[in-house]
Amino acid sequence: MRSISKLFLIILALVIISSCSNKIYYTTSLNAKVVEKGLSVNKIQFYLSKKIVFTRELPLNNSALANGEIKFEDGRLIDQIIIKKNTPGTCEYMDNGFMFMSFEEGDNKLIRFNPDDAGKFYVLYMNQHPDNLGKIRYDTAMYTINKGSFGARLWVRKDQDYILKVTNRVATGKIVKEN
Repeated sequence: MRSISKLFLIILALVIISSCSNKIYYTTSLNAKVVEKGLSVNKIQFYLSKKIVFTRELPLNNSALANGEIKFEDGRLIDQIIIKKNTPGTCEYMDNGFMFMSFEEGDNKLIRFNPDDAGKFYVLYMNQHPDNLGKIRYDTAMYTINKGSFGARLWVRKDQDYILKVTNRVATGKIVKEN
């Protein structure tokens, strides 16, 4: 009996903790509300729902590298760019349903997000290649998107006033005029 009550308390605690998250997914319906209200998507603070990792192999004599992390793997030089979960980003612009996101300063550092197959969430977009790996052009080079990055979505804070802004005013009342 005690193990059942302990299990119940643990499950209850997990439900409470997960419901207290201050971020929600940025969905196509939320985007439609932003557009409908005439709000600027460029003013919204976005976050990544999961870590994104891009890698590319470099010739061993290549000394010009991007702002990534460099590591040796089986005698190969690997340039790796990591954008961690919860990294803040901005939408630089939208075009044909794509959101062009920036998570760091600099030219050519945009990542495209598009509505998923169900048309609900904005997910990391990647060009599919015959080897079935996602590819992305980032910082003037072509990178492979690591499989763990597939399905990365955009988050926003629940308390962003400009998304769900409510305007109100208080009526002062009207008094009958005497003639």
